[in-house]
Amino acid sequence: MKDVVDITSTSTSDSLLLKMRMTKELGFDFSPASVIMDFGCGSCSRVHELRQLGYQAFGCDLKFKNDRKIDTGSMERKGIVRVIDKKHYALPFKDNMFDLVFSDQVFEHVQDYPQAVSELARVLKPDGMCLHIFPSRYAPIEPHVYVPLASIIQSYWWLYCWALIGIRNEEQRGATASETATENFNYLKNNTNYLTRRAITGQFLSHFHNVVFCENTFLKYSRRGKYLWALSRLLPFLPSIYSTFRGRVVLAKQPIKPRPNAASRSAAIKA
Repeated sequence: MKDVVDITSTSTSDSLLLKMRMTKELGFDFSPASVIMDFGCGSCSRVHELRQLGYQAFGCDLKFKNDRKIDTGSMERKGIVRVIDKKHYALPFKDNMFDLVFSDQVFEHVQDYPQAVSELARVLKPDGMCLHIFPSRYAPIEPHVYVPLASIIQSYWWLYCWALIGIRNEEQRGATASETATENFNYLKNNTNYLTRRAITGQFLSHFHNVVFCENTFLKYSRRGKYLWALSRLLPFLPSIYSTFRGRVVLAKQPIKPRPNAASRSAAIKA
């Protein structure tokens, strides 16, 4: 087995380094035997990075993004990255496979929370943990369409009014206000799902015994957030404000495993 590299002393990307430092502080013991999954891996860059560092990393997504630096096709053929069954929302991995599962900017897109969280609990080892970072419902600017409060107010006319004054994302330059509002309305309706903190907690507690929000740890290791973290030692309410108006960071441990007779469906999923 390939020796792992000390992530704190390499040119690891900021995004991956942040997650690895966080999970290490939160109790994850990295070793060459660690099996890690990037849930919603996108271009598969973090999976590639982790494998370059010596970890047994895997990823899954509904579809993969193109990245000229990553041979996603080869990784998919080898079973390193796998496509999620969208119809049944089943993760294509066997039970109790992973020590660590993480996601970044994924859960605001999850339409079926109960099934998704149940599947994460299924593939996680009993002593494993999962960490999820995603935008807050109350973020002043919705991060995909750039419309103020669009994570809450998603009516066509609200979106149209902002389109009229020129609000566009990068792919909407040159589109009319009507085209932009229609596209944003359909995107928000079909591809986003912003839950309240209470609802998120309830969904995760249905499948994990231990669920905590750890925005303070996120800020501590974030390149920009570390200044807010330092200030929070004088103003301890700052991480709570960040959580409410910027982003959620959820740590879940001790997955609740189904009884054997309730797990027959997952038995058919190949490792």
